[in-house]
Amino acid sequence: MAEPGTSSSPQDSAPSFAASSPKQAPSFPKSVTVSQSQLRSPSPSPKTPPPHSWDLQNDPRYKKYIQLVERNLQSFDNVNEWADVNPFLLKIMRSFQAYPQYTVIPRSLTVAKRLAQCLNPALPAGVHGKTLDVYAYILETIGPDQLAEDITLWSYGLFPFLQYAALSVKPQLLDIYEKFYLPLKERLKPCLKSFMIGLLPGLDEEGSEFFDRVLNILDNLRKNVDETFFFQCMWLILITSSQHRGPALHYLGRRMPMLTNTEDVAFVLGDDAGLMVRAFSATVGDSQLLVQRAMLDLMVVHFPISNGLIEQNDLIVLVKAAVGVVLRKDMSLNRRLYAWLLGTQEGKKKVFDGPAKSALIVGLQSILLSEGEELHESQKPYRVFVSLLDEWDIGYPVIQAVFLDALVSLKRHVVAGDHGAELIQTATMWIDMTDPYLIWKKLSEAIYDNFPAEPGKESYALDLVIFFLNSFKLNDEEMQHLHIPMFLLFLLTRIQGIISENKVLLYADQVNNALSLCLMLFRHIPASVFAPQANQLIQAPQPTRTPKSKPSTPVPTPNKGEGNGPAGTPTKIISFESEMSAKDYIEEFFMLVPQKADESDSTTKEYAGINGQALRQQALTIIQNFISNILDACMADNSRTNVRTLRTMIQKSCKILSILSRYQTPSSPQDYFSGPWLDKMRLACYKTDDFAMIDALLTTIVELTVDLKVVEHSFIDNQEHMKAIVDRLWTFFAEEYMQLHLRVSQLVWMLQDVTSLSHEVETAIASYLIVDNARSRVDAFQKFGVFWRLSDDIQHNSTAFVRPMMLMLDSLSSTNPSNRRAGETWIRSNLKSYPRLLDPLLFVLFDHTIVRNKSEETFHNEYFPVHYYIRNFNQAQVQYVFNTLLTVFRFGGLGFLRSIRQSTIPIDMIPIVADIVGVSDSKTPPTYLDCFVKSALRFIESEPTSDYKSMLNLNEEIHMVAADFLHFIISKIDHIDTNLLAMIHKTVINKMLYCINHGRLDLQSRLLHLLHATILMGTTPVKKPSSANSTTQNGSLPRDSSMSTFEGATGHSHSTQDAGEGLFRVVGSSPLFVKTVFDALSVPTNRPILQHWMDFLMLALPFLTNYFRRVLLPIIQCLCDQILRSRASLIEAYTDNDKIATGLPNLTDQDLMIFLTGLERLLTFSLAEARLGEEVDPVHKQEWNDGLRGTQGLVANVLSIEVHTSDSFQENKARDTVLYNIVSIIQIFVELWSAFDSKAINVSETDDVSLQFIGERARARVKRILAGLYKTYPSEVTEAFVELFLAENPAVLDLENSKSESDYRTLDILSTIPGASPLAIFLTLLESTRARTQGMSTSRSKRPNLRISKASDIVLLRFMEIYCTYLPSAESLIDLWPMCLNFVREYFPQATTYKYAFPSLLRIMTVLCDRLSHTSYFDDKKIRRDASDLYQRVLDYCVLIAGRSFDQGIWLRNRNPQDFEIMEESDDSRESARPPSSALTEVEQARRAGKTKEDVLIQQILVSLCQLVIPNLRRILQEQDRITSALTNLMYYVIAPSLKSRVGINDSSVDLLCEISKIPFAYRTWRKEVWEVFLDNRFFAMGPAVARKWRQLIQTAMTSEKERLVELLGRISTSPTSALFTSRDQESLNRALMLRRLTFVIWCGTVDQYLPQLPNIQEKLVELLKLSSTEQVHPEIYLCLRVLLCRISNQHLNNFWPVLLTELIQLFNLFLTDENDRPEQVSLFLSACKFLDLLFVLENGLYFIHQWIFISDAIRQTVMHSPMGEAMPHALMDRLGKKLFEEAPLEGYASATNTNNNNNSSINSNSMLSEEDRWLTENDILQQMSFGSQNLASSTGSNLSLPLSASPTLTGGQSEKSVVRGGYQQQQPLLPSSTSSRVLKRPMLTMRSIQHVRELEFFLSHVAQYVYHTTYTLAKPDTKFIEALIERDMLGGSSIEE
Repeated sequence: MAEPGTSSSPQDSAPSFAASSPKQAPSFPKSVTVSQSQLRSPSPSPKTPPPHSWDLQNDPRYKKYIQLVERNLQSFDNVNEWADVNPFLLKIMRSFQAYPQYTVIPRSLTVAKRLAQCLNPALPAGVHGKTLDVYAYILETIGPDQLAEDITLWSYGLFPFLQYAALSVKPQLLDIYEKFYLPLKERLKPCLKSFMIGLLPGLDEEGSEFFDRVLNILDNLRKNVDETFFFQCMWLILITSSQHRGPALHYLGRRMPMLTNTEDVAFVLGDDAGLMVRAFSATVGDSQLLVQRAMLDLMVVHFPISNGLIEQNDLIVLVKAAVGVVLRKDMSLNRRLYAWLLGTQEGKKKVFDGPAKSALIVGLQSILLSEGEELHESQKPYRVFVSLLDEWDIGYPVIQAVFLDALVSLKRHVVAGDHGAELIQTATMWIDMTDPYLIWKKLSEAIYDNFPAEPGKESYALDLVIFFLNSFKLNDEEMQHLHIPMFLLFLLTRIQGIISENKVLLYADQVNNALSLCLMLFRHIPASVFAPQANQLIQAPQPTRTPKSKPSTPVPTPNKGEGNGPAGTPTKIISFESEMSAKDYIEEFFMLVPQKADESDSTTKEYAGINGQALRQQALTIIQNFISNILDACMADNSRTNVRTLRTMIQKSCKILSILSRYQTPSSPQDYFSGPWLDKMRLACYKTDDFAMIDALLTTIVELTVDLKVVEHSFIDNQEHMKAIVDRLWTFFAEEYMQLHLRVSQLVWMLQDVTSLSHEVETAIASYLIVDNARSRVDAFQKFGVFWRLSDDIQHNSTAFVRPMMLMLDSLSSTNPSNRRAGETWIRSNLKSYPRLLDPLLFVLFDHTIVRNKSEETFHNEYFPVHYYIRNFNQAQVQYVFNTLLTVFRFGGLGFLRSIRQSTIPIDMIPIVADIVGVSDSKTPPTYLDCFVKSALRFIESEPTSDYKSMLNLNEEIHMVAADFLHFIISKIDHIDTNLLAMIHKTVINKMLYCINHGRLDLQSRLLHLLHATILMGTTPVKKPSSANSTTQNGSLPRDSSMSTFEGATGHSHSTQDAGEGLFRVVGSSPLFVKTVFDALSVPTNRPILQHWMDFLMLALPFLTNYFRRVLLPIIQCLCDQILRSRASLIEAYTDNDKIATGLPNLTDQDLMIFLTGLERLLTFSLAEARLGEEVDPVHKQEWNDGLRGTQGLVANVLSIEVHTSDSFQENKARDTVLYNIVSIIQIFVELWSAFDSKAINVSETDDVSLQFIGERARARVKRILAGLYKTYPSEVTEAFVELFLAENPAVLDLENSKSESDYRTLDILSTIPGASPLAIFLTLLESTRARTQGMSTSRSKRPNLRISKASDIVLLRFMEIYCTYLPSAESLIDLWPMCLNFVREYFPQATTYKYAFPSLLRIMTVLCDRLSHTSYFDDKKIRRDASDLYQRVLDYCVLIAGRSFDQGIWLRNRNPQDFEIMEESDDSRESARPPSSALTEVEQARRAGKTKEDVLIQQILVSLCQLVIPNLRRILQEQDRITSALTNLMYYVIAPSLKSRVGINDSSVDLLCEISKIPFAYRTWRKEVWEVFLDNRFFAMGPAVARKWRQLIQTAMTSEKERLVELLGRISTSPTSALFTSRDQESLNRALMLRRLTFVIWCGTVDQYLPQLPNIQEKLVELLKLSSTEQVHPEIYLCLRVLLCRISNQHLNNFWPVLLTELIQLFNLFLTDENDRPEQVSLFLSACKFLDLLFVLENGLYFIHQWIFISDAIRQTVMHSPMGEAMPHALMDRLGKKLFEEAPLEGYASATNTNNNNNSSINSNSMLSEEDRWLTENDILQQMSFGSQNLASSTGSNLSLPLSASPTLTGGQSEKSVVRGGYQQQQPLLPSSTSSRVLKRPMLTMRSIQHVRELEFFLSHVAQYVYHTTYTLAKPDTKFIEALIERDMLGGSSIEE
């Protein structure tokens, strides 16, 4: 405890340049004027010799005097207990008494420190008394003048002592104050505030022994020093020292003068009362009830609001703080607050209507607008409202003023997610207590003022009311029966006003919101309000009190009349009459308009409300008028620019109309609804083309007519209008409106029910089916098919629509081809019936008048023969011939066919037929069959030219009947020439391609039957005619054959093995055939006969076994492409309701089902057919090699299907090709499945019903396909889903990315597949993993995979882990556990080989064990033991691998990097289709980052251990011994080597340690390693993120072993070593580092955690202070002290101050007397300034009483002038700042502060600046930057730049201003200047180092003003900033290293 030594040597100051600061007029704070004579001179430095000291230096007696004092002071080091203190004091007293002739105290700094230490509260009163005797002797000796000079030394020990002094000692202390201090009078001003703080504890107890004496001393100070300054110091004490507020109020209550006018205020408070107001604000918010009560008493007595002495801005601050006392629920406080606000009882309203009311309102508004992060801050205003409502005179007008602001604030917090539910709960209490009339009055005002909001202005009112309705339960009867109905009508009148001004479209969005609000209001109105029997008035009781200016609520008086009000005032009761304006009545009811001047103020008007029937009638009239006007706007909107808006208005207004109409009960025809509005609704049903609008209108009309019966039935059951409405609905059955079909069908059935007696709807639909226009008729057939198909799910009368149905059936036998085709399509799609076929005559067919010209036509660069008619002929006759022939052939049957096959034509007819039949020998006539067949083929090939377009219709009929004729021949005859059959086949294909590309749909159906017959005949044995006959009997193609199931498809593979395959091998392998099929499936215009083509393909499959790659594979690709197009079309249809029709057919849901069915059968056939091969006949081999001319491939590469290019297909079976591409195929199903998620594509409610209807069918079909695939190939399908999941979620393979969210839609689909149970999937994955693992045996019963998946065994193991996590029920994992055990055990025999798999196995077992531990399954001890044994074994293997100790010889097997990839493709298309995030695998990324495969594996293990294993270890292993053993291995093999690494500590190792530290009993496993790292010199070279982890570890270690702190203290050496070979610099560095470790330990702890060790810590710090100031440990001492301020409660740090104050005073004196530029001294001074800076920010504890030593009390003149008139302040920091300012600045330092100066002048003298120029204005303080904040911001990752940190709302949108201070220029946001803004104060110093002490000149000069300003603004410390700043200073690159 000896006095620390000092050592310093001044350095020569370098030449420098003065810096100038801009001159600004002082604006804040206002201060008193103090004359120069009232100021005093500063005390000289203790180093400076006192007066006559130069004579004493040569006095030998004085030297002995000094030696005696020094010797006695040294005896203090031997003090060990309190009994040793008295001898010390006796010795020191005798030293002074031995030389009474000297008035100077030698070594005064040390003497003052020792005396202050002797006043320690822990010492007995006797010691204190002797100490005070020494003080008294010293003060007597030095005299008053010297005391004034050295008041700092002798006061810092005395001032804090009174509160701890015993009763016997207090008189001595007070005697000293009265005898020595009071005579100083005005010279006490620098320490007046601290002196007052020291005296105030004597006023704690009124009536105590020393109360009056202390009161007199304070009175003496007030009178003799400066009364104004005295009170300003009192205000500062109230703000900053909460423990002294009670005594201060005791004094103010007795001595505060009565202020009655502004002159009194100026005399007592100075020019600015703001400081007093803020003192009152801080005090009234104190936590002690008695303090609050005393403060309110003081305000009521001395500062009544009625005096008007407080400015409005200050009054707002005070009222805002005072109103918070109501939250304490204390009646005594509330009574005093209300008395202050209201004043005397006689003038309540008069007073509160003045400044008090406005101040309270503004204060509450500011609270509402503040951005409170804490819940209690956000709840505060609503709790205040609840309490204020207890005092009606205050609560009602205040709530009325801030109600809307409160709702806006509540809405903002709820929307932002800031404690929304809790805030709503608190606000509900307030709403329940608020008068309902007041609530709806304010909401009506918002609507009145803000609806409609002009363009460009914010529209908030409607949203606010909607929020109010959604947030609160409005169960109050008065609200439901009176205010909400009135508000609803008021809102409708506002809409009516918009209609009357024709501004609906201008305010469209607002009107829509208003209509939505109306619908919400209806939900809160009881039905009884609008019920017919509710004829009484809607009314509610009068509220308790109403505003004086206006009546507000109705009274329960139903009739109009006169009465007396509550106080005898005449009352005028007003009821609503039919002739009144509802708008005016409601506006007067809610007081929205000023009172009329002609009405007497002596009469009170009260409103009786509106009759329920009248209110409903008014609302009906408004909404009917609104609908009428909106419909007019719709009819006028030809451009459809506003269709969406108008549609929404119509829908909502129709709902409102329906609700209001429910209570209309017409008793006579006159009561039915009628009028133009109703006619317009009906007219719009068929005039507008917007379906949603038609739907709403039509539904409403039917509801009004049928359900509500308020409209006559004849209004809708009208033939003229009903026909028009049905006509309009019929148009929406078109293909482009696919998403509307279901709803249109429902509307048609609804109209049918309405007109069931008149049959008008049925008649209208029947008329569509018999129109003359063929295209319209066919279109009507298709539409009726859609309607009929969708009507299956609508339960209606089965006898409806009989006539249209019969017309459809009649079309099957109609002579019109379109009718027949449409009828056949309808039957196929709906009734599963397919009738057709007719025949012709030979001579007419070869008539010479039929002249043709042969030509060629080009399609897709291919040339096809076409014959053109060059003149007309009798087409009807040709048609008749074919029909007749067909009839004859049908009657003749097979016998007749045989005869014409054998009979030849006459010789004379050979020339006629020669050209067509192709007779080679004129003597050998052809047969009749040849002629008929070739004639039919020629007619089929023939087309009229463009000059004979009139022939087109009959020509098409001829084509069809000719095709029927040929089909009948081929299907009935038992044998036909192969060449003739090949001719038929080729002609049909050519014609088919022609029809497809020209949109000829009718002929294709006939040609398909013919094409199938040729294929069947060409491949069927001659002696099996019955087979062909049975297959195509009556033209019917069986739809539900065995091809529809995967199991039955194999039955067709052997049907043609003995057939003559040569014919079709020629015709079927033509590329033209494949091209035709592809076009038929993909051309949009060919969609209507898509089902025909699909049936044809399914029946042709058995005959295509040799053409898989040439024929079947392109068709599969085409179907996949069309499915994807169907998906895109569906999404487009349901997301773009307003798209313009293109005229092209859209893909419909029916088309999608057709494609799915076709793909299912093709996949089944390809996978099940064992004889599929690839043969190409010689005829077409060259065509295949060359490809079709101009066509690169047949289809788009949808699937990227890969096959080998060899013609021989023996090595590439069809099954292998399909399985190889199964992933892409299943991906199509997955995308299709997800397309029916209405939430994902955001569809409306109407469309959602239709979408779900289609989705159910499509998903059922997809599920059926997947089920078949899975049943046959479970392994391949499962692995395909694995690859798809990993392709969609590539981030799951990155184990370090634990925060990524996975998309489980693929697994959701997999789980819906029948048979794909978790057990089956897990078994499949296990077997697949075994198959990929070298040397692993697989199940004998399992067949080998036919497809090699791209997923490696590691990827499969990762997927198994994800799958186990995905399963929702842990019970489903029970069956998986035994298999998992056996699977893991298989890896143990060859653990070295399979080591790469153990990390994945560990993760799987962790997931399984963790989830099963929550079930009863693991309650079995044997199962639990086996699981623990196996798990621990796998864990040990992983630990060995991570520690590189598993197998040093073989690290990893030679695995390719692709083992970690999901998919590896060989072509560019596959690579481009892969998601970008999965393009680089972990191994590839590791290679690019310079990592090896083993590094990647180890990192995966560490991540798994940290994220998954360690957190669940206790639940899995359970036994403590097992856990300890596992963790010990982990520490030994993995963590310990990493911690000792010279390269650097792995972050994963630290993460592991943090996880292990959470296990309580595992501390011993890691304490040694952590402690060694902590003692390493490199420990502090870390970033903030790593430091937070080590804080957790060190805190756990210190908590587990409390003796560690004692050990750490013992390691800090306090004396130099005596070893010979020890470097003093290294020893100093080690000492500093050890102290920093102690600092870090304290920093890691909680508040007061190390309080028991505080004496030891204090002793160690004191010993370190004895070392030379050049030691590196000194800056660390101040860093440790800064941490102690944050981690130890300040009342426990009082013993530090005597030593610290002495050290700080000595340090500042060193720089005041010398120019010291040594780095160690500069670093020490910066650390000391940072410590003081933090003290100024925290402003708590005993230090506050010592603040005056370093900075002035911040009243402006005391900062700038000394009491004696010399230009030198008293406080140390102010003095040093002025000294540095007056000196020349460093070179380069001034230039940095003058960056904007364009002059090159090198001199800028400080003498040019006056003292006024150096005073900062308010803006300067608010804009001042923290020094060095750029470095801190970069190190902490946050903006830590401002000393004053405002809330986000205050700085968010402000501009930026460049501030230049002290050589630092940075950009910062401007803060508001209002003192009511909530700000946070921060330390000003954030730099890490300085080169010269002059860099601190700005800080030293302005810190006093900054502290005063933060005190004035009631700013709180920014704890987050302070924590980040200290943490930054402790970590790497600190002053130790520098």
